[in-house]
Amino acid sequence: MARKKSYKTEASRTLLDDILDFVKVFAISAIVILLFVNFIAHPVTVVGHSMDPTLQNGEYGFTSVISPMVSDPSRGDIVVVNQKNEQGETERWVKRVIGLPGETIECRNGKVYVDGVVLDESSYLKQDFIDEALAKYKADHGQQDYGTFNYDFSPVTLGEDEYWVMGDNRMNSKDSREIGPIKKDEIYGMGVLVLYPFNAMGVK
Repeated sequence: MARKKSYKTEASRTLLDDILDFVKVFAISAIVILLFVNFIAHPVTVVGHSMDPTLQNGEYGFTSVISPMVSDPSRGDIVVVNQKNEQGETERWVKRVIGLPGETIECRNGKVYVDGVVLDESSYLKQDFIDEALAKYKADHGQQDYGTFNYDFSPVTLGEDEYWVMGDNRMNSKDSREIGPIKKDEIYGMGVLVLYPFNAMGVK
């Protein structure tokens, strides 16, 4: 009789029981997603062409928001920084770290120098892209000679908590060349995991 009673109890699950189970699973999943989005990674959409050709306008993915809390960015890292626009609203810019705390950054004849040594940017800035970008700019603006891909700026020595960031597309990027160095606490995320479009999927 005991077995029979147990069978009836198991079989007598109601629709309400199933709904409650579903709600529990849904609630736990929602909490996990919220924790992931707010404390581990956060969605990011690339807006504009300042990071061409590395990141394209409209690409969507995630940036690690926990990384800036546990480590310092290195030269060459892609970061998402918080900046205020003219309306006082916070915008998130995707840029590349060029200069680190204590270093002196400058640009002469289109070449970036770090502490007097030319910075090798060939891993993310290919000559083909530079030539194409210069040609396009000249054609779009009706200019015979634009100058260099990267305009010159005077030496800037970074403080102990300052970073110099720039877009890869130097002719189409608002960055430290205009706003100056950024503070560590302005770095919102590090790295971008592109999920869409699918043909661009990967960690940048």
